[in-house]
Amino acid sequence: MIVAIGFLSGILTTSAWLPQLWRTWHRGKADDISFGYLGVLGTGIVGWIVYGSASGQPAVLVPNVATFALLAGLSALKLRPRISRRSG
Repeated sequence: MIVAIGFLSGILTTSAWLPQLWRTWHRGKADDISFGYLGVLGTGIVGWIVYGSASGQPAVLVPNVATFALLAGLSALKLRPRISRRSG
């Protein structure tokens, strides 16, 4: 039961990134997200991945790997050149 709660919590916190990723993709820019924030959060997530691996807790490991993948995608969107949405 406790592992199920861990997985559910991981699914919820990881899926919370999807609206931000979606918004950034459609806007074509991520100016409102700082590199400092992404770096500190990414470092923390890597720490949780190491902890989940070392402790053998898949409810910690799996959601954090997924979160790191979403964060990497968001970082890639921030690094790409700005897309012009003007027609003409």
